[in-house]
Amino acid sequence: MKKKKQFKNFEDDRYGLFMTENSYNLQILYGRNYLKTNNAQEVFVHKINILESKSHNLYGQTKPKDKKYLPPIRLSVMINIAEESQEYYGDTVEGISRDDTGNLKFGVYLDELNEKKIEIDRGDLIEYNMSGEKDRYYEVENANLITDATNKTIGGFKPYFKTILAVPVKEDVTPFLNETKGN
Repeated sequence: MKKKKQFKNFEDDRYGLFMTENSYNLQILYGRNYLKTNNAQEVFVHKINILESKSHNLYGQTKPKDKKYLPPIRLSVMINIAEESQEYYGDTVEGISRDDTGNLKFGVYLDELNEKKIEIDRGDLIEYNMSGEKDRYYEVENANLITDATNKTIGGFKPYFKTILAVPVKEDVTPFLNETKGN
């Protein structure tokens, strides 16, 4: 009796041609494991508690001292900090100078955001401590709300991460965050 030759339908299985759901999930698993074990860079996201923050009656804006924050949420990310910069208070270079880090740019997996039930929004504060000596704070400038772009996919299959851009904030804006520490 002759054995029947099995037929492999390459078009239906997309074998060797395109990304499959299983290979996509495996790539995500490898990448997230890398961030937690080999890379181990973490940020804390401080979201404003709009229910407890005191805002101006007319404009609805809140002064830094009147803002209240939800407990911080820890995220595993891939960080890039731009070159430091020196800025001056006042209109001229004769003013008081202030040194600070450059902008903070980091990538975070969409799966992690979904698991932790968080959406990063413009205006959220990001806490990061590169040296282990000092917490630095950044305000989200671009929350990358639209992730449908080829450079945020694996092989053009579907989006898997977003890139957040945050700018340094002055220390006098963040002293009230100490009440949310401890997570």
